[in-house]
Amino acid sequence: MELTLPERRIRIIKSTEDKQLGTFSEEVFKECNDNKDVIESFYEIERAFKANPNYELLHGARERLSISFRDINSLQEIRFVAED
Repeated sequence: MELTLPERRIRIIKSTEDKQLGTFSEEVFKECNDNKDVIESFYEIERAFKANPNYELLHGARERLSISFRDINSLQEIRFVAED
């Protein structure tokens, strides 16, 4: 009898931290099929946030396999990280 493992998808987790309010939340933002899908998704997220003048890029996907932004109005930090 052959044992098969269920497919493990790579999740992109979005976390939001508000240091002024002392709050932190995490949620699954997207599930990806493979590494290529993760990288494409990171670049899409980065482009969308960079196009919004309310967000400041703290670091992009080229530096690490995560992206961080700061809302310049509320100072909330938003991070996207890959997790399998």
